[in-house]
Amino acid sequence: MLKHPALTRSRVRSFVRERLPKDVVVHTAPLEVSVSLEEHRNQREAKRGRFKKIRKGFAWGPVWATVWFRVRGKMPHWEGYRVFARLDVGGERTVWVGNVQAQGLDGRHDLFPLDSHKPGQTVDLFVEAYATNPNVSVHGRPSDPPAKPFAVGEVQLEAHDTEVWNLLMDCLFAERLLDALGEDHPAYSRILYALNDVVNEYTDRRAAAKCRRLLREQLEGDAPSPYHVLTPVGHAHLDTAWLWPLAITRKKMAHTAANQLALMSEYREHRFVHSQAAQYEWLEQDYPLLFERVRDAVAKGQWEPVGSLWVEADMNLSGGEALVRQVLYGKRYFRERFGIETTDLWLPDVFGYSAALPQILVQCGIRAFMTQKISWNQFNRFPHTTFWWEGIDGSRVWVHFPPANTYTGDASPEQLRRHLTENKDAGHCDRGLYIFGFGDGGGGPTREQIESLRRAEWMSGMPRIERLSAKEFFERAREESRDLPTWVGELYFELHRGTYTTQSKTKALNRKCEFLLRDLEALSCYAPGFPKRYPQKEIERLWKTVLLNQFHDILPGSSIREVYQQAEAELQEVQQRAQELIEQRVKQLASGLERPAEPSYGMFQFATVVSQASVPWDAKKAPKALECGTETLPVQLVEAFGERRLIFPTPEAALSAVAVGAFTEQEAAPLPGLRVRGRVLENSEWFVRFDRNGNIRSIRSQEDGSEYVAEGALANVFQLFRDEPLFWDAWDVDAFALETCEELTKCDRFEIVEEGPVRVAVESERRFGKSRIVQRISLGPTPGIRFDTFVDWHEDERMLKVAFPVNVRSTSARYEIQFGNIERPTHRNTSWDMARFEVCAHKWVDLSEGDLGVALLNDSKYGFDVHGNTIRMTLLRSPLAPDPTADRGAHRFTYVLLPHFGPYNWAGVVQAAYALNAPFHAVELSPGKGAASNVPLLRCEDRNIVVETIKKAEDGEGIVVRLYECHNSRGRAELLSDRPIRVAKRCNLLEEPVGEVELTDGGVEFEYKPFEIVTLYLEWES
Repeated sequence: MLKHPALTRSRVRSFVRERLPKDVVVHTAPLEVSVSLEEHRNQREAKRGRFKKIRKGFAWGPVWATVWFRVRGKMPHWEGYRVFARLDVGGERTVWVGNVQAQGLDGRHDLFPLDSHKPGQTVDLFVEAYATNPNVSVHGRPSDPPAKPFAVGEVQLEAHDTEVWNLLMDCLFAERLLDALGEDHPAYSRILYALNDVVNEYTDRRAAAKCRRLLREQLEGDAPSPYHVLTPVGHAHLDTAWLWPLAITRKKMAHTAANQLALMSEYREHRFVHSQAAQYEWLEQDYPLLFERVRDAVAKGQWEPVGSLWVEADMNLSGGEALVRQVLYGKRYFRERFGIETTDLWLPDVFGYSAALPQILVQCGIRAFMTQKISWNQFNRFPHTTFWWEGIDGSRVWVHFPPANTYTGDASPEQLRRHLTENKDAGHCDRGLYIFGFGDGGGGPTREQIESLRRAEWMSGMPRIERLSAKEFFERAREESRDLPTWVGELYFELHRGTYTTQSKTKALNRKCEFLLRDLEALSCYAPGFPKRYPQKEIERLWKTVLLNQFHDILPGSSIREVYQQAEAELQEVQQRAQELIEQRVKQLASGLERPAEPSYGMFQFATVVSQASVPWDAKKAPKALECGTETLPVQLVEAFGERRLIFPTPEAALSAVAVGAFTEQEAAPLPGLRVRGRVLENSEWFVRFDRNGNIRSIRSQEDGSEYVAEGALANVFQLFRDEPLFWDAWDVDAFALETCEELTKCDRFEIVEEGPVRVAVESERRFGKSRIVQRISLGPTPGIRFDTFVDWHEDERMLKVAFPVNVRSTSARYEIQFGNIERPTHRNTSWDMARFEVCAHKWVDLSEGDLGVALLNDSKYGFDVHGNTIRMTLLRSPLAPDPTADRGAHRFTYVLLPHFGPYNWAGVVQAAYALNAPFHAVELSPGKGAASNVPLLRCEDRNIVVETIKKAEDGEGIVVRLYECHNSRGRAELLSDRPIRVAKRCNLLEEPVGEVELTDGGVEFEYKPFEIVTLYLEWES
């Protein structure tokens, strides 16, 4: 034999890629196609519809439209062959048989097997097809989709030679294995020349069986690698919304389920996993018969619900309580519908992982966490595959990153071999989970991929394959792990940093909804008729709407415009309904209190420190004071941003309590030290000087003269950047964007607009490009310096930040996350430090020295950077794709600069941030008499403790109180209650009892550890 490996390689490739595929199809016969442009719920309904005959090339649409095709013909007498219907009608499709979805089809799944049809039998198929957008883009301005984006292609019967097809699968795997091994691998030449022997032996279809035996005899001898055990599980990662609206995802779920159930009936070894309880609920609601088939597959062990979450939510932006509800509702759904207890977190595709997550997972009974997104890191290669992850409180969870670094595997030899070459913890854990199947838009594994795995079980150079469920894999891999490394702190994702900012309106609505639901639950626990009249179902519905819109392509801002039109409408409905229910509760509770003859208001704010409160005011004349409890507080009428509001300090009687207040004509003392003159604002605490363009030159303490603005610098400077990422527009802020800073230091208007008695304020206006910023800066009841901001934003590919160079030196800054905070460096010493040039935080960021510091609080922003002594907050972006209108338009937001003495935990930074975000509620009341001065909620006076949640227990008639330690401290605290408590237990986040707590005369006492989440179950005495 002549040795010419390169030529032989080309010959083999040509045979496998060109010759063999042509021999698979033996016969074809046309099918008659007709179409109904009406949308039908199911086949039974479609059968009564109007269909018209069409031909190949028939175009249909528009985008997101659903049409039905009816395909008819007669089964030919093709003995010895497997017959398929090729149903290339365009779009994503579901084949219906007997009013049940029989299989999903798309560009990767075009063939529908007709195994149950006999020769001469009529073929009559219904195909539901929906149009996705072929012109959607993730980079650059997308073009408008065509009116009819899809056209009918080949629709025919095909007779397939299964022996030739199996030979094709054998040869295709072996030929791809050559690429995976490389010429230096010992098995390369043997595989190459075995394939060459097949080419020599194959003359026509009749030689297929002999060629299969020949190839197997030559390649089957080697045992699989003993160094790694691979467990394959099929998956169809299905984005709840992304480049399509939610209504299409509901159809994608059915399409995917039908496709995988069909494969399970053909391949008994095929196991498929699917996450996200919300998607199962859609299937249950829309396609109940298909849902029952999924339940049967779960019972048989072929279909496995995973993930424990309501949806695969963003882990950076979602609030702490929201993450708890994701697990609480997700696990409960899987338990009630399938009788299973999920113990894993399945998050293959989210954009970073908060350091609060390990504690949440451990307290929710989660034993294993799977993701792979960190493999996309931009600068640094993550050093581990299987490891322990330790959170801010010291909780640890077992984590596995699949060695193939994908959640949409194609079952190719190259990917399978990554388990041998990319397991960074070999010797510590020699198992790997391999996740295969088309994803993002669903669909899942194909016949070809399942066949590929069958060949991997006997060909050279492969890891050993062991068929297990995902749960069995996690349990065995965890049990067999030894001396695993530990990663402490956040799992920062070095990409997609723009998702902290894009689609700011949705993010702002999300923050508001989280706080309103907090208020609604707490007040409902105190309203008359508790627990029977507690609106549990409605609160759960509102929560689930918020949770749905925290999906990792909705809340981060990386979906198409249609998604945000729906998300904003849904969140506004949550906001409106929650506000209605809150007002009812405040009115109910305040009606039992002493109410003066003049118009009075029930007032409430779920906060612990005095801040600025306000109510809308349409009357021409403004009152002079607010009387509430023992306080007489000044009020001030403010007209700003098109609104007239009365502002005043939050009455102390209304802090975490319902109280009654009345506006009166009595004189009230103004807040101390308020003064405005020229370009200076003052109160009893701060002196703020501006330059003539409204930039801050100085912030000085009135107590000791300490200066908080860096020498020679200007603070509160707006900065504009060219924001032109290389690929993922809505997702990414690339580092080079920070090299293009343009400071907007010139203003078009700067004037005094408020002069007390509640606050003093100046206002500036800046115009740039096609946009403008109007900002009112004030000193008043809000702790610190308040910046109420309006931006009319119409830029393209620009990013807007605000910068505060401060007179503070520290090598690290603190950033609030869920249930605590973390430190990050303010330098860029290493590539790991440099990679975090844009990071996520929630309500505050703080930069402190030993005896003073500066915190930046906000009501709706999440993107920050602190480099050296400069704190910056990212306000807006304007990407072109996938939504070219993202963030264009009007925005309102507030931020506060809070200089302070001592470290952040002495200065009340956490409490001030909650007060800024917690809405103030005021409901007009009728006059009347009552017994009490106010109705206080459960409260804790320990400054280290935040009362995050007060709600009715999911089961039983008690209440659940969730608190957390916010300052990295330990101690013992008392939860105070004005109502006697008869039962008190400590629980985990699933509200399962884990211990007792001590009852006291005034409430309950409990111990706490640094950043610990404490959940208490309480029952009041009747």
